[in-house]
Amino acid sequence: MLNNLQKTVCALAVLATTSLPALAESIDVRVIGTITPPGCHPALSGGGTVDYGSINSKSLPADTYTVLPEKQLDFTITCDAPAKIALKAIEGRPNTAPGLNANGNLDVATARIFGLTAGSEGVNGLGLDGTAKIGGYGIRLAGGTITADGVSVDSLSSSDMVTWSKTTVGSLYVANSPRYSTWAATGTTTPIAFTTLAGKLGVQAYINKASELNLTKPIVMDGLTTLELVYL
Repeated sequence: MLNNLQKTVCALAVLATTSLPALAESIDVRVIGTITPPGCHPALSGGGTVDYGSINSKSLPADTYTVLPEKQLDFTITCDAPAKIALKAIEGRPNTAPGLNANGNLDVATARIFGLTAGSEGVNGLGLDGTAKIGGYGIRLAGGTITADGVSVDSLSSSDMVTWSKTTVGSLYVANSPRYSTWAATGTTTPIAFTTLAGKLGVQAYINKASELNLTKPIVMDGLTTLELVYL
């Protein structure tokens, strides 16, 4: 028979056991979703094709580049709601443009074609004819033609989308680092949001020296640049 001390101990033990809360399984509730920016859509007149037509090989000088006239296309970006957008040009025919320096940008002779500073601007290639580089072209947004929601704007450029500076050249491509282009209210360097951007896209091509090409057969120029929209 248990003495009083034993009874007390046993009673406490039972009490401690029966007072523990019952354990249950658990389940998490997660709240997820994505807030997407307004949809923006670029467009170019003529389906984005710049056609130089047929060029007589007899007109090509043997030891200098042949500069072709600039051609312009209407360029627009239309957004569902105001959005800050940057534009990035991606070379589709890398390492096919002649007359470049070690960084892949314009050397002195090629820079003179576009009136630019050598080494600071890039050109895109026109493809290869066998192993021969056919030529290249500069691509730019023509200054003074760009409007955002009907108001003239300044063009900006940046390599990191953090620090922006005004550009009057408007070149969309540089080979040795990323180049992003966007737009700001006149006299400022802060990218603005817009619903409609409109302007002229200028393309100017040049053909390699005739002595570098096999002109006994047709040569097809085949340049390709992808214009990518990046949300800021």
